[in-house]
Formats: sequence, C-alpha cells, structure tokens
Amino acid sequence: MIKVDMHMHSGEDPKDGLRYPATALIDRAVELGYDAIAITLHGQVVADERVFDYAREKGLLLIRAIEWNIDGGDVLLYNITQREAQKLVTFDALRACKRERGKDLLVIAPHPFYPVGHSLQGNLERNIDLFDAIEYAQIHLPWFDRFNQQAVRVAKKHNKPIIANSDSHNLWMFGRHYTLVDAEPTMPAIFDAIRAGRLQPHSPPVSVRDCFRMFVFDPLLVRKKGQVMESFPPARAD
Repeated sequence: MIKVDMHMHSGEDPKDGLRYPATALIDRAVELGYDAIAITLHGQVVADERVFDYAREKGLLLIRAIEWNIDGGDVLLYNITQREAQKLVTFDALRACKRERGKDLLVIAPHPFYPVGHSLQGNLERNIDLFDAIEYAQIHLPWFDRFNQQAVRVAKKHNKPIIANSDSHNLWMFGRHYTLVDAEPTMPAIFDAIRAGRLQPHSPPVSVRDCFRMFVFDPLLVRKKGQVMESFPPARAD
C-alpha cells in the first residue's frame, strides 16, 4: 500500500494567498512518508516544471492536477494541462474529454455536499458517470458528519469508491487525512487502483479548535489573498 493525498493547495494560487510554496508541501510530504500527492490549485495547474523536477529528486510522485469549476461546482482533474482544463466549461465537455482520454484522465468529486465553497450538490448524481471516486472531506466533527454521510450514500448507490484527502490550505492541516492505495507508485497504477476501489481512506474527526483555525484564524490573520508565493524565482529573460 502506498500513501497518497490527491487534494491540496499551495502558495502558487493567488486566490488563496497561502504562505508556503509547493516545495514546502513536497518537503512535508516526504517527511510524512507519502508516495504521491497532487497539488490542486483553484483554476490553475502548477506551471513551473521545476516543481515537478524537485518532487522527483525527493522521490515523490507529483501528479499534475487542478481544482476546476464547472457550472458552479468544483471537480478535481488529474493528468491534465491548463489548456485542456480551460476547454471544460460544461459537464458535457468533460464527458467528451473523458471519452477521448480514457483511463489517462482521473476525475474526483471533492467535498460534494458541503454547504460552503463550490460544492457539486445535485450535479454529482446528475453526472455520476464522470466521477471515478468521491471524496470524504476532512472537515467533520466526532458528533457531526452529515455531509460526508450523504457522500457515502451516493457512493454506495452508484458503486463509487470513497477517497480521503486533506484539502490542506496550511501545512498544519496536511498529514492526518490521506488514503492508502494498493498500487505501485506510478500514475497509471494509482488511477487504476482508485477506480477499482483498492483503497483505505483515513479521515479522523477534527476538533472545534481546528475548525476555528480553518475558517476564522487562518483566513483572517494568515492568508493574504492576491499574494503568490512561488517555489522558485521566475526565470530571467535573456
């Protein structure tokens, strides 16, 4: 079994204004024994190839990915370029892309029923054929997990695997929520194992204090929206 997290964010995304670059996330993933991760910026694929080189040098598989919005709902797309993502303005466009790409493209439904952010809600079941797995979101308390339970019911109804991710927006959020995958640490093998449900999701409850940090302290006092934190200085033009 290999350890993966398929949904996380870094400072390269100006919409979030996070205070750490992708390389810091990669370093932390290596420390925690991850085999593969995907950095899923909002509306943006990590553009700097040096980030992928850095991950390879550290022995970590970094999967090219994006958190993309279609019809008001977020979807996670893997092994995709920015140019390809920008063509996916409707679910039918994504459906056509999946037919063309086949097993080469993975699609996961993130936090599909949460009332905050851009969740899929009813668009999940209306387009269930598009999704290879459904996320068990990390924000749940020991005594309240209604939105994830709704996701689990839909997953069971349609025979879709459940995957746990951190959706981390700070380094302290990363490490507790992950999935063990029965696969070799290659992208095709991981995609096949996720589709086949050869997974062990790990998503312990968070505390009220964690929720306060996620929704109040970090957004108000730590993040700086509009700020970009690059992993490497921009290449100089000759």
